[in-house]
Amino acid sequence: MWAIAALFSMGGDYGALNFDKGLLYALPAWGIVLLSILLIRRPHSSALLFALAAFVVVLYALRSPVASNNKTITMVMDLAILLSGGYLYWKSSDGRIDREQLYEQIRVVARALLAIMYFYGIFHKINTDFLDPEVSCAVGLYAPLASPFGLEDNIYGRYLAIYATFIIEGIAIISLYWRKYFAVGFLLALLFHFIIPISAFSWYMDFSSLVFALYVLSIPREVSATAHATVHSAFSAVASRAAPFGKELIGLTVFGLAILVVVVLDFAYGERSWGLMRHSIGILMWTVFGSVAMFILAESALRHLPYTGRHSARQPAWLFVIPTLFFLSCLSPYLGLKTESSINMFSNLHTEGGQTNHLLFDEPPYLFGYQRDVVRIVDASDGPMRQRAEDGQQVVLFALRDYLRQNPDAWVSYELDGTLHEAVTRANFAVQPGLIERNLLPFKLVDFERPKVCTH
Repeated sequence: MWAIAALFSMGGDYGALNFDKGLLYALPAWGIVLLSILLIRRPHSSALLFALAAFVVVLYALRSPVASNNKTITMVMDLAILLSGGYLYWKSSDGRIDREQLYEQIRVVARALLAIMYFYGIFHKINTDFLDPEVSCAVGLYAPLASPFGLEDNIYGRYLAIYATFIIEGIAIISLYWRKYFAVGFLLALLFHFIIPISAFSWYMDFSSLVFALYVLSIPREVSATAHATVHSAFSAVASRAAPFGKELIGLTVFGLAILVVVVLDFAYGERSWGLMRHSIGILMWTVFGSVAMFILAESALRHLPYTGRHSARQPAWLFVIPTLFFLSCLSPYLGLKTESSINMFSNLHTEGGQTNHLLFDEPPYLFGYQRDVVRIVDASDGPMRQRAEDGQQVVLFALRDYLRQNPDAWVSYELDGTLHEAVTRANFAVQPGLIERNLLPFKLVDFERPKVCTH
């Protein structure tokens, strides 16, 4: 499941795979694809798992700063896999890594990451704009799903989408640690995360497949064992007929059918952009994989409801350092640090410029000043930055300084606190953003319009 999630993630990173971002990104990106396929063929190979985790961490470091929340969660989980493997190797007397101990250790981190994701999925959304049915990101997901039924503008449906988000994520976080009735939240979460990518609002396949994979690690071992047995019995007969490449043949068949359907529809309804066609193929692939995985996992969970199995053995305390640091990093928007990659995706949250729409704060409790200075772009030397000026978008001054650092020939005219600064270049700033700062602090574009529309 972890390998499949990696493939969906790379499917959304087409720029790296087709060398648009250069060879430095393409090599580890294709390495992840190859290792994922090999791991699907040999799911019991610890070496392949460690290699895949290492490639993901390396690519994340090369990409830094990374805005994607799901890529950050994936990196944290892969880092935990590598650290756990290193710890077990160091402890072993014969240089072998105990796979059972490895599995139990990474299960702790997977469950904690899901809990943190759901906690901030609720906390960041406690703001005036997420609760507004006109601009809420929940409505952005609801509308495409309700449109075929003519209900996209139904006010009750919009409010239902908003508050159902809180209810589902609340039940999910409780059920993660409510062993007896874990299946209640598990089933709701499976359905919720299966539906989200089908809205086509964004490339959600990577996020939902990541959540599925984390859940497989988090649920009781008896449940995942039941699901594994079901998959093995269901596909072994088909795969054996096409041995030794049965699994690959099944995957290629589904992929080929998805491409065929999209090409036929494109021919029937007129030409569409390659990006839209790629997204459509991804949705069809997810619909097949997600529905099968959801059915198998749900059926396996229901067999163990209520769950009366044994408790897992206590794991080393150091494992909790990883999710604890991740939890603290997700407080960044309120502390004046990064506004991206903090599990605040599609939350309508705003914390820049000393202002916030969060209902628990009159103003953000900044400990750092990175978000305090926000500039309005007036003019610029390059097209994309000039477009931001035309769109009325604003940026955090730190992000602008880093942009000029990366583009020494560029200039930008901007307004800060009512003062116009014309044709500013890199040379105008005596101090440039440091290596750690610029790799750990990604910022969203700033929108002071109210209500704040949903972006991402």
